[in-house]
Amino acid sequence: MTALFVTGVTAALSRGARLVLLIGSLILFGLLPLAALYSVFAALAANRVTPDFSLTYYRAAEALLEGNRLYPTGDLVLRGDFLIDYLYPPLTALAVMPFTALPVGAAELVFACLLVVAFAATLAILGVRDWRCYGLAFLWPPVLDAVQTENLTIFLGLAAALVWRFRDRPLSAGATLGVSLAVKIVMWPLAVWLAVTRRLTAVLWSVGVAAFVLAATWAAVGFEGLSDYPGLLRQASEIQDDESYTVYALALDLGLSSGLARALWVLLAFTLLTATAIAARRGDERRAFVLALAATIACSPVVWLHYFALLLVAVAVAEPRLAPVWFLGLPLQVFISTGVHNGSTFQTAAMLATAALTVLLALRRPSSSGWSWGRAAASRVAGSPP
Repeated sequence: MTALFVTGVTAALSRGARLVLLIGSLILFGLLPLAALYSVFAALAANRVTPDFSLTYYRAAEALLEGNRLYPTGDLVLRGDFLIDYLYPPLTALAVMPFTALPVGAAELVFACLLVVAFAATLAILGVRDWRCYGLAFLWPPVLDAVQTENLTIFLGLAAALVWRFRDRPLSAGATLGVSLAVKIVMWPLAVWLAVTRRLTAVLWSVGVAAFVLAATWAAVGFEGLSDYPGLLRQASEIQDDESYTVYALALDLGLSSGLARALWVLLAFTLLTATAIAARRGDERRAFVLALAATIACSPVVWLHYFALLLVAVAVAEPRLAPVWFLGLPLQVFISTGVHNGSTFQTAAMLATAALTVLLALRRPSSSGWSWGRAAASRVAGSPP
């Protein structure tokens, strides 16, 4: 009789625990991400100006349609903490031109929807099938910041995912990387990854496509600003490089000279690129790809919060199922990030440490099965077997 009672109590507790796990899973992986996205879209609907899309891309597209200059000719313009001058190659402005058929507020909402879809597609392309991973990913501050500022980082992450997915198809991988290079040159470490993994045909395609797209799009704007473009980038870097999440900015905060701080930045970039080559030489292209993505961020002279969304591509490549690394972006970045720009010395150091820890966890061998927390109960909700 006592044994039956104990068995019944144990079964009841087990059912209760499963129910608690189910409710917790639905809240953490479902309701909270939806609430976070709702807050972003609510701000857009309330006509909150986005520093990248409305102040930069949309205005540049309007300038092209009206026959005005695309690139600045004098000093760069700051609105608050943000540069609002268009400093990208012409492709982005040309691609955004169709959005000018809509009022800027409506265009912002449409563009934000495209970013959300593109990010979900990025995870799907990389083989992420666990719905909980999607929920956690949309809670990462860099992802929310990318949607909120309507930056191109998410599209660059999608391009990186396609390069990985089609890595053994030279034309597909090379063309995808080439277009992304024509959007933003910071993706060049992925060309290094293709080279060190002996995919030289893909490298040639990427260089050729990038050169063709850059030439064609610059020709479309009458080669305006082409000769002055490197100087504009240097000027923008000088204005903003101490406000970003980089080793250079951290070293300056710690009192190092500009020359020594820049040397540390170059050393980190060189170390990551060398590690990429070493991993590829050992036949571990997955780890080499993770390191190349880390190098993409480390090699950039200016790094904003949304740049770290690229690390989720590395996480998805390394661990397509729920694992501790998926949680890493939540408590640390929620409490230490100050937004697009860096904050105190501690916050900059903590962000860089979080990024480094994310990369280190992603470099571990992927687990054969993801975390089982809430798996059985949650899979029943999703209609799939546990």
